[in-house]
Amino acid sequence: MEQTSVIQLEEQSLKSNDTIKMVDRALAVLDVLRVEKKRLGVNEIAKMCDMSPSTAFRILKTLEANGWVYQCGDDRYITGQKISFVMEKDNLYLALKEVASFVMEKTTATIGQAMNLIVREGPHCYILQQSRTKNLVDYIPPLYSDLPFYACAGGKILLSELPVSLVEQIIGSCDMVPLTPHTITNPDQFWQELRSVGKCGYAFDYKESADNGSCIAVPVRDCEGDIIAALSFSGFIGLDTTDKLLPYLPALQEAASEITKNLYRCWGR
Repeated sequence: MEQTSVIQLEEQSLKSNDTIKMVDRALAVLDVLRVEKKRLGVNEIAKMCDMSPSTAFRILKTLEANGWVYQCGDDRYITGQKISFVMEKDNLYLALKEVASFVMEKTTATIGQAMNLIVREGPHCYILQQSRTKNLVDYIPPLYSDLPFYACAGGKILLSELPVSLVEQIIGSCDMVPLTPHTITNPDQFWQELRSVGKCGYAFDYKESADNGSCIAVPVRDCEGDIIAALSFSGFIGLDTTDKLLPYLPALQEAASEITKNLYRCWGR
């Protein structure tokens, strides 16, 4: 009995050590992706972490399944949403909200149109900041409103450059309920919309979230060119075509660019 117990303890100790080694290797993989801040292939990661490609592949698949990394369309990997959230998302949003406020207020005063700054948390999009006109009614949702990603211009922008696997998860995580007769509820049609948005760099909500309302949105990017938010002119009522939104595009793009410039100047980057 005593000999059996000793053997069992030794086996448990070996398993525990193997587990610790695997955790160490997984942390090494995450650290490489965090520091490099670019897409890396399995062989690149394996070489940088001094492990075999097969070990790196198993670790990456485990991390991907749990949301710590994402596999891009070219089969390379980037850090996932959980890493971004743990590392910097809260601080980023605080800074973004403050910096955007000045730009948005100035632009609204000049153009005479309400604005929304929209960010994403998982499958949810919400209004982080907004500027309103002096009109009695602006016809825009309140600050911090939760917006359906498939029925708002900002949501389309925020999904337009994400890895395919992540967009599939987001689309599959909720029912695309029709809000108006114009709401896109077919996933294939929504994919076509995202491809179009990715190519042209702006998105419309044409009577998709409200029966007679429309808006136009563009991306706000970080210093490396990744989309961190969407900026929109919102609250247009009674338009008969999206062409009437296009004259607002240059001012919107200029405001988005100014937010990026001011944000990363504040951060000393």
